[in-house]
Amino acid sequence: MTTFKAGWRIVFAHKLYLAIYIVWLYAMMVMMSAAVVNNSVHQSDDGIFSEAKASVAVVNRDDTEAGHELASSLRGYFAVSNTVIDLQDRPTVLQNAVATDHVDLIAIVPEGYASDFIKACEQGTAVPKIGTVTSYSSGAGTMGRMEIDSFLSNMRISMTAAKTFDGSGMAKAAKRTVEDKRAAAASGENKVAVVKGDEGKGVVPGLTGFAFTVKLVAYLAFTAVTVIIAVVLSAFGGAERRRRLDVTATSPRRIGLQQILLCVTFSMAVWALYMLVTCCLMAACGMDLRVISAGGYAMVAMAVFSVILVSACFGYLLSAFGMSENAVNGVANVVGLAIMFTSGMAFSVSLMPQAMITIGKLLPGWWYCVSIDKALGVGTASSVDVAGWAYDTGLVLLFGVAFVCLGLGFSRLRSERGE
Repeated sequence: MTTFKAGWRIVFAHKLYLAIYIVWLYAMMVMMSAAVVNNSVHQSDDGIFSEAKASVAVVNRDDTEAGHELASSLRGYFAVSNTVIDLQDRPTVLQNAVATDHVDLIAIVPEGYASDFIKACEQGTAVPKIGTVTSYSSGAGTMGRMEIDSFLSNMRISMTAAKTFDGSGMAKAAKRTVEDKRAAAASGENKVAVVKGDEGKGVVPGLTGFAFTVKLVAYLAFTAVTVIIAVVLSAFGGAERRRRLDVTATSPRRIGLQQILLCVTFSMAVWALYMLVTCCLMAACGMDLRVISAGGYAMVAMAVFSVILVSACFGYLLSAFGMSENAVNGVANVVGLAIMFTSGMAFSVSLMPQAMITIGKLLPGWWYCVSIDKALGVGTASSVDVAGWAYDTGLVLLFGVAFVCLGLGFSRLRSERGE
């Protein structure tokens, strides 16, 4: 086991790589995913859409009785689903209220609006607009403007149906519109139920956060494990060291097996560390770890180990090329970033262009992330799919086989050339 022990000595001799890639980089990934995990654990899933409330002020500049009735009814209409605020009709007050986000929307009933509205309804022409001032930083204010249009439209329908085109008829139509909205709100007609495509999907708090954190392991593996394995195996690949190994009593086959054992044990150590930290993060964020079945944990654990092992195989391939440490670092980081942005771990697959998806499917990271989804029943998978998970995990391992075969071929070629 001399080669195996020597390999571990080389690993521990590169303390800077261990500190940067294994500890510091993973700590950064944990901090990055902590917010996602926390939101996933504490997200509300009551199945009811909660309507945003806007802060609205109604300013009346129509001094007629019909104008006062209209403004009063408009305030009552807004009060059903928004917060109504009283403001003085002074330019400075109105400007400050909007500039400081004290209100989201100011509705201004202009002078003579009631009579113009009645004439438009009687003649069948378009009703005049009520002046509005919306806060530039508020989306709720924009939605409030749509409520004004709805209020005026319902008033017009009511007046036309009653055929009372006067101030009294407009006041009755305005009050009836407010009463209809209050009745609809009281009966729950305005509540929107969120219909789930799959029964029970999304009811486990923290599951998507757990999947997101586990998927990040692919990026970490193809930077940390790849670099360290490549550097360690390159130490055995120098021409001088190969000549010394050729004259030892240990057969080349035995030396190769010990190097493989080194890659596997290092991968297992990194796998154990990442899984332990991930589970601790879930528990610290308040996730009940019992919501995932033992089979789910087993599939996730095997998928994580497979991608770490494949990253070690990729490190072996880079060492077979005889690359320098700087070149290895560069290639590993480029491949790691490519996997992050094309596998669906950085953002949803639905937002990715087809070109990125095609590139992602040529890398092991895509199939790893899909296997995690199928193991947990999240993301691209509608439910837990054991057969699909096995298929995708097998594809990930095939990437490792391909890397090893290429590495063996290049190692033999370099040996024949005497490099």
